[in-house]
Amino acid sequence: MRSFVAAPGLLHCRAFGPPRRRTEHWPFDPHSRLNTSLPPQPPPFTLVIGTFASTAYIHLQLEARRRLYPEVPLLVHDDASPAAGILQALCGAYGAGFIRTPLRLPPCKGDLSAFARGLDWARGLGADVLVKLSRRFLPLTDWRPSLAALAGRRGFATGCAWTTSFGFGFRSECTALSVQAWAPLAAALDARIAAPGTPFVEGLLHDLARGLSTTDAEEGRPPGCDGYAVWDWMGTDRCARTGNFLWHDWAHPRDYAGVARSWGLPYEEEDFADPNEGSGRGK
Repeated sequence: MRSFVAAPGLLHCRAFGPPRRRTEHWPFDPHSRLNTSLPPQPPPFTLVIGTFASTAYIHLQLEARRRLYPEVPLLVHDDASPAAGILQALCGAYGAGFIRTPLRLPPCKGDLSAFARGLDWARGLGADVLVKLSRRFLPLTDWRPSLAALAGRRGFATGCAWTTSFGFGFRSECTALSVQAWAPLAAALDARIAAPGTPFVEGLLHDLARGLSTTDAEEGRPPGCDGYAVWDWMGTDRCARTGNFLWHDWAHPRDYAGVARSWGLPYEEEDFADPNEGSGRGK
């Protein structure tokens, strides 16, 4: 696969030099990760999954990567949950990286931390694109061809979609970011995490994406759905059933359990009923 980067477009071919070293700062915990050695060549795509606990969901995510896109480096970001040890062991077994925050953050800020730490990590790998997924956004097909198809959409540093349900012009459960364009903004995300108040994650990220865009919105989009290349694989209604992925706005625990059974994983419907595994509200 050719290497892509997102400047001046989300996916614009170019060659990379030697990968840069990782940046490690709060809330990155360098003692709580496994198997994050640099790959032989800078990868075109990387993947970070934000979670709080959710052992069964993360196991599904790891298995999805093994089956569908095993070449993509994966990092699991846990928001200081009691299940961190189990998650770290699972990641180690699957050859994925793992980090955790040193303390539990509010759900919205934990989500921003997954973006920030993922960008630091992807930049350290010399990667072109970072895809961030929420824990319950489970791909059922390989998303790489659809993302690579955005190579001609110049002027955007972000791949995303809107949702007609809820009226959001930007979605944070599945977002593709140009590492070159977005990595310098990790510090701004950290500053928002440290600031008082509760940020609206989709709105904050959408504003940043608009700031990185160098082209006008394409025709045919609803108002307020600008600043990014439209990733068609996501669809434009997060409540609409699709064969591309499972998402909790329409999928039920039995749907995740059905995939687990088909993949030979030892989980039942009740294992997906409480993503936080009895630890209260998390992201």
